Amino acid sequence: MKVFIHAGSHKTGTTSIQVFIRENEDALKTAGIFIPQSGTLNKKSGHHNIGWEMRNDPRFKPERGTISDLVEELAQRSESTAVLSSEDFEYFVDRPDALTRFEDILVSNGHDLVYIYFFRRADIYAVSLYAELLKHGLDYSFRKFALEALLKEKVVIKNDWVFYFNCRAFIKKWRKHSRGTITTISYDHAVGGDGVLPSFFSFIEAPAELIQLSKSAEVKNVRKPADVSRIERAIFGWLLRRRFSSTCRLPAD
Repeated sequence: MKVFIHAGSHKTGTTSIQVFIRENEDALKTAGIFIPQSGTLNKKSGHHNIGWEMRNDPRFKPERGTISDLVEELAQRSESTAVLSSEDFEYFVDRPDALTRFEDILVSNGHDLVYIYFFRRADIYAVSLYAELLKHGLDYSFRKFALEALLKEKVVIKNDWVFYFNCRAFIKKWRKHSRGTITTISYDHAVGGDGVLPSFFSFIEAPAELIQLSKSAEVKNVRKPADVSRIERAIFGWLLRRRFSSTCRLPAD
């Protein structure tokens, strides 16, 4: 079976994609695209528990579904394609041990892996991600956050929550350790075009009626921007754009 694995990045419409695929499981199944239940936390969540299991994250709960449950579930299906989605898979990039274990299990059971990774313009991504991480224990200033991104090309919190700003470095490192293929999609191009969901569903070759339906889907998890001063937005935004704008061939203004 071909397994599409939506691996983030954070703050690029991941929740919207996860809710939509769970709400439209039957329509996708009719089109030959299966959405597993194993590893999901509720009726609208992504497959976060699988990522947590692979990384030994304390949030992992076996009763929510394990990688073994996932393999068994896939083995019972007749569809040609399956989709997993969790931005927690993004963290595998700096955890090759977790990525290798994950792939060994799926590949040994006959599955072909195709990863999908959305990237976002660095300056906008920084403000959005900073606002999100403040809710998860980040306790330092946007200035320090932006400087870390500029100096290290990524921000790391909680030991292995890793957020790359250099998309090219992310892809290079991922490909070094992965046996699957990975495709990048520009979040900014998608938003300026048909939308993030239609871009995703077009890539997985969903039926036209579902792609059309996704165009009018509600955007989920929209957060209030972080309280970052205009001066900091301007200065660090310019620096981030200058530093990272070419790493995934992002368009200039």
